[in-house]
Amino acid sequence: MKYRNTILTKREREEVLNFLVEDKKMNVNFLLSKEEINKIKKLEKPYLRIGYAFQFLYLKSKGIRITGVTDKIPENILNFIAIQLECNTKYIEKYWSIRNTKDRHFQNICNSLGYRKFEYNSETEKIFYKAAFSNGSSLSMVKDIFEILNYRKIVTPSIEMIEHFLWIANEKVELEIYKQVLSQINDISKIRGILNIENSGTSIYSRIKNTTVNPNSGGVKELLKTIKELDNFGKTPDLSFLSESKLRYFALEIQKSDKYRIERFLNNEKKDAYLAMFIHFKRKEFVDMVIEVTSNYAHTVMKRSRKKSREYNIQAQEKLKLNSKKLKEIVKNILEIKQIEDLYKYQDKLQPLKVELESQDDDMDEIDFLLKSHQSFNYTNQLLECIEFDSYTKPEFIKYLKDFPNLKHKKKIELDISFFSSQWQKNIKKLEYSKKAIELALLYSIRDYIRSGDIFVRESRKYNSFDHYLIESQKLADNQESLKFLESLKPLLTIPKKLVFSTDIIPDEKSNFSDKIYSLFPKITMTEILYEVNSWTGVLEDIRGKDNSFSQKQKPLIATLMANGHNIGFSKMAISSSIEESVLRRTNEFYFNSDALSKAQKRLVNYHHSLEIVKNWGSGDKSSSDGMRVPINSKTIYADYNAHYGNKGGGIYRHVSDQYTPFYVQMLEGRDSNHVLDGLLYHESDLEIYDHSTDTAGYTEQMFALTYLLGFNFKPRIKNLEQQQLYYFENIELDEKKFKKINEKVIVENYNEILRLIESIKCGKVKASLILQKINSYNRDNGVARGLKEIGRILKTRYILNYFTDGELRKEVQKMLNKGESINSVGRLMFFGKHGRLNEATIDNQLEKASCLNILLSSLIIWNSRYLEKVKLTVQNEEWFDEKDFQRVSPLGTQHVNFLGKYIFEENKIDTADGLREILIKA
Repeated sequence: MKYRNTILTKREREEVLNFLVEDKKMNVNFLLSKEEINKIKKLEKPYLRIGYAFQFLYLKSKGIRITGVTDKIPENILNFIAIQLECNTKYIEKYWSIRNTKDRHFQNICNSLGYRKFEYNSETEKIFYKAAFSNGSSLSMVKDIFEILNYRKIVTPSIEMIEHFLWIANEKVELEIYKQVLSQINDISKIRGILNIENSGTSIYSRIKNTTVNPNSGGVKELLKTIKELDNFGKTPDLSFLSESKLRYFALEIQKSDKYRIERFLNNEKKDAYLAMFIHFKRKEFVDMVIEVTSNYAHTVMKRSRKKSREYNIQAQEKLKLNSKKLKEIVKNILEIKQIEDLYKYQDKLQPLKVELESQDDDMDEIDFLLKSHQSFNYTNQLLECIEFDSYTKPEFIKYLKDFPNLKHKKKIELDISFFSSQWQKNIKKLEYSKKAIELALLYSIRDYIRSGDIFVRESRKYNSFDHYLIESQKLADNQESLKFLESLKPLLTIPKKLVFSTDIIPDEKSNFSDKIYSLFPKITMTEILYEVNSWTGVLEDIRGKDNSFSQKQKPLIATLMANGHNIGFSKMAISSSIEESVLRRTNEFYFNSDALSKAQKRLVNYHHSLEIVKNWGSGDKSSSDGMRVPINSKTIYADYNAHYGNKGGGIYRHVSDQYTPFYVQMLEGRDSNHVLDGLLYHESDLEIYDHSTDTAGYTEQMFALTYLLGFNFKPRIKNLEQQQLYYFENIELDEKKFKKINEKVIVENYNEILRLIESIKCGKVKASLILQKINSYNRDNGVARGLKEIGRILKTRYILNYFTDGELRKEVQKMLNKGESINSVGRLMFFGKHGRLNEATIDNQLEKASCLNILLSSLIIWNSRYLEKVKLTVQNEEWFDEKDFQRVSPLGTQHVNFLGKYIFEENKIDTADGLREILIKA
């Protein structure tokens, strides 16, 4: 039977088939026991034994039936099973052709293993429904079905049948979700009003979707105004009944949707639900932006005030010195006066100095310039009306926040200020309870309490309570297990008899061999590279997704990819490519989203990893990560000022394998260390990373603990390593170096919560970077943060002692970081448009550009790798060729690549009356 309803792309279907027939754990899943071997050997013919074994092992390990006719059985598995049975694989095809025997064997295997035939009934219908409800990705749904059916010992049907029933289940699930969303809405007509066209000619939906803000008080007011506008459309629906995966799916679908796409939905419930969910996602986004802008703005104002007070006090000191000299001169002159009449005459000369001394104020504190500044904080009331704060530890402060808006018309507020820090209490009293001072103190306190985790916002994605991001509280470990874990850490740390502080690294010798190799490469453009790499990998299919009109979309896809990756923009690309700008913009909006670009990156990473030449550079189990600084348009909150670079900007944070594969990319928010785990956990490629290196910005003591608990080996390059504090399980001193005592009690007391955090990260309940951002900002009272820090101190001390004594380790870390820095250098060369400046205001749009750049980098690296293979085959027998030197040639050569495109030198004669080109007049 043929099933028309499909949910997978062609590429995804191939991935599922590979997932079913291939197995990296061959030694576990395809290993026969002695009893099983003896039973199978009772079959007369060798081909019967190996065929029976095949069916038996695939059903046992995967829950599927291997027919041998359409299934591509890996040779390594076939040989592995044949060796165990002492059979020859020569006649295996004969077994697959004997249908009756094959079917009888399979039925026998089902009976022995307790498997039953698949039937679509109420039980399996619930399984499909649950898989569709829990997953936003079609691929994840299918894989879930395979796992659940195997767990329940139901023989898995064909992929086509699974897709068909999942398609039916997904239709039911989406209808149910739409109903649940709309059941929370009182007035549907209000929500539909968001599609109305304004006087500007743009819909309200489009305006809100493309909202950007300035990082100042005006920006906060605009955001608060927009939040109120969203609230006017009715109650924001609660989507907590959806899984994180399903939420990501709908967020992505809404990101891809414009007003016209939503209006074309035939199902009105879907249309209304999309609009309601749009309000939900946008409100959360704007609440986060308000908190971030307010936090940054309050800090900026105080920073400026501090700077001005410092400048003022320096000038005052200079004046004081000058006046002191004048006074000395005056005293000297007065002492020399003999007649009283001369003293009266001298008084007139003293009058200007008297005026100047009276006008000179005392030194000013940083807060004194606050009242003189033009910065405004008069949005505090609106902020507290729009955003509802909550707390488990500061209920009095929450009550204070709720009461504050009632004082909106008072210039001076006499309230209990004990909630503020001692410094703010002092400032408020000094400024006589000025509302401006209290508002700033309030904003600063909100900022500090959110950072410490004392207060949170339930209607926020980033600033909810710590518990919100973790799996439900449960006893994952008892006291004995925590003590056992602590004991397992102690053997890791061995103190040497003598400390040897060596950080020398012996560099590899430089040679011109690489230049000679690359001189043999054909000259090529980036466009040609993309077409050629796509012909090998089919990477553009991952970007276009389920759209079947691929041949018509290939040029716009490549043009859009280059417009983003080279940062030249759509208007310039339209001129260069003769593709209309509107086509490029539509292509970008519909196809270039985080999901599609992640799949494309994964495709390129896996292809590069499969090449034989990559073994020259590494085994694919080591990686490093580093940030690439880029200037960013100042009219965004997602940029900060960096004194070293002298501009506002951000960072493209890239993970690179030891095979030169850039396998993960993201935009930095906060410290580099917040993002280290994301690349290790979420790359979803065939790389099996174990060792990971960063520079100092990616290092924290907690990162040592987290990487260890998640199964990675952390190897950072730490600045001023000799000055790092070392730790042991007791206070000791060795060669005048003091080792501080580890607080074992903190580890034991918080071990269960630490495990809860690790499980939450592993199961995808929370993204690692989000929870790390919270942990790294928490104060010393947070048990999880303290526990991780103590574990990390043990592991950090072990690593530092190894780093000092092991020259090969130092060289390995340096080598890995060099690869990342080299790729960043090529990235800067490629990202040449707009002088390397990002003009995108949102993190999502910035990440799209960074992902496109990563795809261009990967394409170049793959193309170079393939041609390095060809060059080797061509010149390996020549005298000058050296195998060792060739293995050191990286795939990052660029001298043969033209990134800028081609110029066309043709004279076009202008036939107009005035000899000039026609002016484009818009209707």
